[in-house]
Formats: sequence, C-alpha cells, structure tokens
Amino acid sequence: MSSSPKNYWIRNPNFLENQEDAILISDNKGKLLDSNVQAKELGLIPEKNDLKHSAWYKKLSNADSKEHSHLTLHLSSGKRRFICRAVPILVDEKEPAKAFYFRDITEKSFTEAKAKRYETLFRRRENRIKELEIRDKLTGLFNREYTIESFQAEIYRAERSGTTIGVVYLHIDGLKEINEIFGNNGGDLLLKEMGRILLENSRRSDISSRIGGEKFLLLLPGAHKNIVLERAEKIKRLFSESSSNGSWGEVKITLSLGVAMYPEDGSTYDILLQKVQIGN
Repeated sequence: MSSSPKNYWIRNPNFLENQEDAILISDNKGKLLDSNVQAKELGLIPEKNDLKHSAWYKKLSNADSKEHSHLTLHLSSGKRRFICRAVPILVDEKEPAKAFYFRDITEKSFTEAKAKRYETLFRRRENRIKELEIRDKLTGLFNREYTIESFQAEIYRAERSGTTIGVVYLHIDGLKEINEIFGNNGGDLLLKEMGRILLENSRRSDISSRIGGEKFLLLLPGAHKNIVLERAEKIKRLFSESSSNGSWGEVKITLSLGVAMYPEDGSTYDILLQKVQIGN
C-alpha cells in the first residue's frame, strides 16, 4: 500500500481477516473505525475504541509512512515486539484516515535472542577449552607447547621490528626433596606459588609459562635488559620470601635464574633456551 492519500479504504472484512498483520483503521482524530481479529487477539484495541491514548498512537501517527517502526508494547497478551507502519488512506473515498499495520515479531525476536545467547555460550565454551589446552592446569601458566610456538612468533616479530626480547629461566631447587618428604601436595604448593608470583608480575604482553616439572620461563617482548634483570630479581626475591614462610623443615628451597636477550645472546629459540639454562 503506497503512502498516497488517494489510497481508498472500503470496509471489507474478508480483506482484513485474510491479512497476516494486525490492522487497525482510525479516522484523523484517533477513533477506531475498523480492525481485524489479529488486532483484537493481541490486545491492540483499546476501550471505547479511542486510539489516541494508546502508547503507540502518537509515535506511529507522526512517523513517515515510508518507514517501518520497531515497537515493544506491554499488552493484555503480554510483552510483544512489532514492526509497524502507518499509511494515510481515505475512508469511503472521502474521509482522511490511517491504517496501522502491526507485524508481531515477538517469537522471532525471542528465537534470535535465544540463538544469540547459545552462540555466546558456545563461544565462551570454545574459548574456555582453548584456554585449558594452552594452560598448565596446576599453575595457570602457559604450557610448554604454547610457549614454544609463542617464543618463535615473538622472534619473528622482533626480527621484523628490530626490537628485543627478554628471556628469564627459573628453576625451583629443592622441589624433588619436598616431594619425597611431604608428598606431591607439598611440591604442588610451591609450584602454585611460583605460578601466582609470575602471573602477578607479568605485563599483558609477557608470556609466563611452566615448561616442565620445576622449570619456568618468562618472555618479555620489547623489554630492555635492565628491566628484564630487575624483573628476574624481583621474582626471585618474592619467591624466597614466600617459600621461607612454609613449614619445610631443613629442606633448602631456592630459585635459580638464567637471563638472556634476543638478539644479543642468540637469534633462535634453541640457542636462547640453551643460554638461559647453562648452569641449571
């Protein structure tokens, strides 16, 4: 139906009832002249057939007849969502009036919203699974496989951009003895504490990982050597303070360190890893 005022409305119940949309016809003062059963079932017909006091009337009456409006209405049938349009017409070829079309999209909106929620949950689950695949379960640090891939990627990036990478290797001395005396639970406490300290003292761009047993690695892309050394000493100090508060008896727990810089100390993953592990 076009927006021309030459659209004529001749009352035809069969036409109204055969429409998918709910339709209401009103005169230019808002008095209801005609409607179909869909409008009645949805609760769009007000008392005394006066549309002026309906929540939607003013907005639709002033809307451009070529545009569609999206409305959410609280009706006797419940909360409903509609795509609406108001078209100027002439009743019986002489009286100016308007035809209001309401297409109920409540179920469609609900289905789309539900699908979106499921999609969000699915993505979260995927991300969670991916996170579990690249994290060490005990410490929450990145695992060895992810670290090797990331290390290589950071080297490529540093090579292109001409930047540095700080590499810090950390080894918990005395962990084997702790496990023998206190069981694996005792050793796990130390490993978890090491993980906490690394995570709390890493930048967003850093890669902190457990690469096996009592061995840890911290990569600091773009960091200068003095910053890398300061970070390594801070982590060592924090771990020493934390482990000294434990009830480990005569067992001496220390943290050995190795520090290397790309490209100063090596240009490949293997060389840099060998460099930081010398003496450990």
